[in-house]
Amino acid sequence: MNEMTRPIEVITQEIQFYKGQACMSMVEIGKRLLEAKQCLPHGAWGEWLKNEVDFSERTAQNFMRIAKEYTNPQLIADIGNSASKAIMLLSMPEEEREEFVGEAHEINGEEKTVAEMTNKELQEVLKELEAERKEKEKLKKQLDLFEDEAQRKQDEAVDAAYSQGEEQIKRLSELKEQAEAAAREAEKKVAELQGEVSELQMQKEQTTLLDATELEKIRMEAEAEAQKKAEAALQKKLDKAKKEAEKAKKEAKEAQAAIEAHEEAQKEAEETALALKERMKLMQEEADKKVRLAGNQEMAVFKVHFENMQMEFNEMMTCIDNLQEKKPEEAGKMRTAMKSLCQNILQILEDKQ
Repeated sequence: MNEMTRPIEVITQEIQFYKGQACMSMVEIGKRLLEAKQCLPHGAWGEWLKNEVDFSERTAQNFMRIAKEYTNPQLIADIGNSASKAIMLLSMPEEEREEFVGEAHEINGEEKTVAEMTNKELQEVLKELEAERKEKEKLKKQLDLFEDEAQRKQDEAVDAAYSQGEEQIKRLSELKEQAEAAAREAEKKVAELQGEVSELQMQKEQTTLLDATELEKIRMEAEAEAQKKAEAALQKKLDKAKKEAEKAKKEAKEAQAAIEAHEEAQKEAEETALALKERMKLMQEEADKKVRLAGNQEMAVFKVHFENMQMEFNEMMTCIDNLQEKKPEEAGKMRTAMKSLCQNILQILEDKQ
């Protein structure tokens, strides 16, 4: 036998005393049954229950569960000192149990407290609550799946945007480098042509200083004419090279502007993604709140789908507005499709009346 803190005879007498009291003593009986079970040796529990306190093991288990679960004895009084009701309510968590007992519930159009209900009525109410709890859990799972799928699609979209953005920046950087190289080459060519022009001009100046015969004059005039043509050709090449240099500089500038514009667009995409995450979080919190507060489960489901449909409708209208200036014809087709969808919805609602 285990070491006893009190004699078993004393515990037995106390149980017999509390059995004679009102049902409020159920908690005290349960406490002493728990104490007695700890004191008795292995195998003596069932015999002691039968011979000493006239309890079945099932009855004793119910009393001990009540003692463990009903930490507030006043709750026993609030349910009409009913052992059967106390046992039925053990299926609810303690915090929900106290709130449930403290409220009136509608039974066949009549408001009743737990103490005023029959055992059958209480059983039906608890059955309905359990069905509603399961339905809420089902809706919660559906909402979790919706959130996971939305998060997955959002992550895929963000990853794709980052990948495309990196490729675009790489391509623009290559174009910028090519444009800058072309500009440097054009500037080099311009410098070379300017050097050739300067050299021809110096040769012309030196030639005009020579004193020659008539034949020499003819030769000089021919050389001057050739030099003039050469200068004109060089000037033409120089002008062309300058234009190419300007074009290359312009392309390099445009490539830099495109890179900056793309980086800005990528930044906006990241901010949009963050905003979408925050909106999804708020939607989830709102949906959870609706699930907790919903008295009619079908209405809760309807509200979630209705608000999702409103959000999608607003997103489609935003797409149409964005396309209106760039591609008005496509925006018109989208608007016609939206009108057709709305008319179909109205027709379905009228047919259901």
